[in-house]
Parts: sequence; C-alpha cells; structure tokens
Amino acid sequence: MVISETELLKDAFSEFARASDSIINYYNVLETQIRLLKEEVEKKNRELERAKEYLHNILDSVPMGIVVLDQKSISFINKAAERLDSNRIIDSFNGSTDKSGVVKNGRGYYRWKKDMLQNGFKGKEVLIIEDVTEFEKMKERLDRDERLKAMGEMAARIAHEIKNPLGSMVLFLSMLSDGKLRKKDKKYVEYIRFGIQTIDRIINNILSYTRPKTLALKKEKITKVIEDILEFMMPSILSRNIDINYRVEYHGTSFFDPDMMKLVLMNFFSNAMDAIKGRGLIKIDVREEQGYIVIVINDNGIGMDDDTRKNIFNPFFTTKDKGVGLGLFIVHNIVHAHKGYIEVESQEGVGTTFFVYLPKERQQ
Repeated sequence: MVISETELLKDAFSEFARASDSIINYYNVLETQIRLLKEEVEKKNRELERAKEYLHNILDSVPMGIVVLDQKSISFINKAAERLDSNRIIDSFNGSTDKSGVVKNGRGYYRWKKDMLQNGFKGKEVLIIEDVTEFEKMKERLDRDERLKAMGEMAARIAHEIKNPLGSMVLFLSMLSDGKLRKKDKKYVEYIRFGIQTIDRIINNILSYTRPKTLALKKEKITKVIEDILEFMMPSILSRNIDINYRVEYHGTSFFDPDMMKLVLMNFFSNAMDAIKGRGLIKIDVREEQGYIVIVINDNGIGMDDDTRKNIFNPFFTTKDKGVGLGLFIVHNIVHAHKGYIEVESQEGVGTTFFVYLPKERQQ
C-alpha cells in the first residue's frame, strides 16, 4: 500500500502538533514549578532577613559591645560598641597577643575579650567589650579609703606613742624648773619646753586630721559657697592671668557643712592655680547626677601621671617644694564625712579634673 506524500505530511504535522502540545504542557508545568520555587526562595529570603533583623535587634539590645573583626577591619558592630567608641579601644590593644584585658579610655574603663570565629569564618574575630567604669572607680575609691584609713590609724597610734614620753618630759622639766638653776639654764629649759609644746601642737593637729570630722550640716546652696570663695580668691586668680569659666546646671539646695566645704573648695581652687604655669583657665561646673551634687573643677595645668594621681590623697604626699601633703588628705576626710566621694582624672601636659560628689539628701 502506497502512502501519498500528502498523507505523510499530514501525519508529520499531526506528530509535530502533539509534540508541540507536549512541550507546551511541560513548559507550563516547569513554569509553575519555577514560580513555586521562586516564591519559596523569596519566602526563605524574607525569613532569613527577619532572622537577621531579629539577631541584630538582640545584639543591639545586649549591654556589652560586640564587634566582628575581619583582618583588623570592622565587619560588624552593635550599638553598644558604637556608644563605647570601640575604634579607640581597639587601637589601644592592637598588636597585642593577649586574648583579654582592661583598657582605660578617657574617664572610662573597659574589659575586653576576643576569640576566633569558627565554622567557616576563618580569619574573623569576635570582640566583646564591657563598660566596667563604675566598678573600677568604686574599687579604686574603696582601695583609697582603706589605705587612708590604715594610714590615719597608724598616724594616730604613732602620735599617741609620742605624746606619752612628751608628757613625762614636761613633768621632769617642771621638776627641774622648781630647783635652783642658773638664769642661763632656766632659759634653756624654756627652749626645751617650747620645743615640746610645738611637737605636741603638731601631734594634736595630726590627730585632728585623722579623726572622723564632726559636721555642722545645714540646708544651703553649694553654689553660694562657691561664689563666696571665688569672690574672695578673685584678686589672686586675676593676678596670675587665669580665667574662670563657671557654669551651674543645678541651683537647688543640699545638706552640707558650709565652713568645711569652703575649706575643700579653697584647697581645690588653690591647687588648680598652682598647677597652671602662665595664662590658664579654670572651669567650674555644678550639676546633679543620680542623687548627688557634682562639683567639677578642671584646670589646663601641668597635669599628673597615673602614679601621682593615685597617691595625691595620701597624708604627707606632695609634689610641691614647700607643701606638707595634708591638704588633699583633709579634703578627702571632709568629703568622706559628708558620705560623698572624690574622683580625679589627669593627663600630663593637658590638665586635671576633680569631681566632688556630695549627697543631695541628708545622710544618716
């Protein structure tokens, strides 16, 4: 049976049409699968984006700074690390092989720890930074208080031990004076008596410095005391070409001993003046901070190294040629008696800042 060319062509077109329909059907199925896959990928991407956003929110809510370093460059940083000025902190220990430590940055102390990331993140390090400023400052204040307390007790014991033989010496001098002495010898006895009285006066002063201060608390404005002291000292301040920048943010009252606080402030202002060589500036700020009145005294004088800063409140420690080293020791005792505390920041060649914290409310 011979098939004509027309029938062959007809069959071929039919076969082509069936193949085309099959291809179209497969294409529609494939298109549907691709669309479903695309929707699934988009859904997963949204979930990943939400998970990433969720993770970032968690990391930003953590009170510690978290930084990811990639070959010393920062690839991630949370908000806490931004607030802590992590770049300066990282610069302070860059090049160190240590895995942890504590660094000082300005007025702050920061504990840090770093480690390598694992699971395919070779070359990346995670750095954790914690602000331990309050802890370190409280530790420093407690150490200082304990040290000064021990020094004060030692000075008191030594003073008492000296007073006992002094009393015997005075008694023997009196007995000697009652006897028959030449005029010249009586003069020598009086010299000795005067020397003993001088030593006794010095010892009594030392004892008064080491004993807890008895305060006459009054409810007044500390700004009034500051202004009185500035008015009293202004001729001396101006004669040294020193400018005063006085700023008050807290105008309220608090409980303190006005006479004692005058002594404290005069000591700080005098020290600031002595620290300035040539023309200079003293800034005085009064503000409120968490239940305390804070008096800030800043000068742009010669500053101090860290060892000097830590020892300035010790009795008989001084950097002045004619100083006796009791001024800041007395100041510390007065502020401590008010249930307050003092902090100090200093940098050589830049200046010194004292922060005097006094409770706003009366302390029992």
